Amino acid sequence: MIGFRRPLRAVMIAAIALHVPAAGRASEIFLNWDECRHDGAGVADMQSVCFSDEGQSELFCSLVIDQAVDDVVGVEVAVDLQHSSATLPSWWRVQGKGDCRDGSLLASGNFLANPVCADPWLDLGSALAIFEPGQPRGRANQARLKGVYAVRSDSARTLEPDTHYYALKLVIRNDRTVFPSLCTGCGEPACLVLNRITLLRGPTSEPAEIDYQTPGPGLGNRVTWRGGSGADCIAVPVVRKTWGAIRALYR
Repeated sequence: MIGFRRPLRAVMIAAIALHVPAAGRASEIFLNWDECRHDGAGVADMQSVCFSDEGQSELFCSLVIDQAVDDVVGVEVAVDLQHSSATLPSWWRVQGKGDCRDGSLLASGNFLANPVCADPWLDLGSALAIFEPGQPRGRANQARLKGVYAVRSDSARTLEPDTHYYALKLVIRNDRTVFPSLCTGCGEPACLVLNRITLLRGPTSEPAEIDYQTPGPGLGNRVTWRGGSGADCIAVPVVRKTWGAIRALYR
């Protein structure tokens, strides 16, 4: 494995077109629990997870693009969490020194056991998860879950249009959910919105990054936790440092 940032911002492996939607489909992004949101797989609301310290919940970020993109070097996703309580409960404090559930948020590009959408990674890369409480609007009941995945820089490939691809999986572990060491708030409703999937490209390609923000049909970029009642699910814009600026470090 090579340096910290480089493998996370490096290059994507061959995309395998397993499922082809109708021709002419626009670029769209999708969020779902348990599986890629395609052909009725997975669920849009997560319910039965607050009864054990074992196991995990998996958020599948996926996309369809309308034009081929070559020299893709990785992917970055941004999922915004809006909780129903006035402040984010300790159960959702999943990353940060001293936080109740530090270490409970992971990112993954391992889709080897997932047959529904096309797998561009084949579990050959590296992943990074980032938790940003208070984002995107500085409110005490919000947080942003970000993830990056990429493979070695000698494996750049082209993603084809009209194919539903896995992008990244955000994993929320069940650590410290029940007594005697529980972190409170697992059973309270929340809403999560995938606001952006960005394809990252190699050091000589322009544009350096391509953002996709259009939700799939039927609010396909939104999911809920425990029903989502009382959580404002309105999508918000994502503000971030551009991959182009970071990529310049590796020319």
